[in-house]
Amino acid sequence: MREDINRKEANRLLEYTMGIINIKILSNEFRETQGYKGETGSYHKIVFQVEEDDVDPDIFAIGILFSLSSMSFAYAAPRGCSENEFIPDEKWRLGYFIQGLELECGKLHFSSDYISGRMMKTEIIYEPGGKVTLTTVNRGRNADRWMILLQGKHALKVVNSQRDIKNGNGQLRKDNGHIKKADATDI
Repeated sequence: MREDINRKEANRLLEYTMGIINIKILSNEFRETQGYKGETGSYHKIVFQVEEDDVDPDIFAIGILFSLSSMSFAYAAPRGCSENEFIPDEKWRLGYFIQGLELECGKLHFSSDYISGRMMKTEIIYEPGGKVTLTTVNRGRNADRWMILLQGKHALKVVNSQRDIKNGNGQLRKDNGHIKKADATDI
């Protein structure tokens, strides 16, 4: 069976980016905000620099934007009325990525609000020279996990025995209680 070109190229972008590049976190700002109807919201902004000695860091621009947007989608869940448009097994597609991509004042800019019923609320700006600003709204500290995965590190989490947990698609699943390694394959 032939692999869909969309999926093949998406996998290639992830493979050539995640765990390959060296980055330095310049700032990591998180704050809780007043949300809708008294709910608690959040604002998270991470600024990092791609540090590559042998090559121009800008060759990683599309891969970084695609990888971070893919993780945003994978860890997003429906919110409010968006649940009506939610497709549980939907995968991040190049088409979704391209729809959110723009070139503004010489900077590559990706932004998304809701896609396929998922609340993404993510903005990523890649500046020439490798400076990247990742901003999320109402996503908690999810972007910290994305940075770990982007660097090729693994996030370990303890999962309690026989507990319902939400996966990246917002669906509940049972787990038998052990330490799980979260990595790029979870996307």
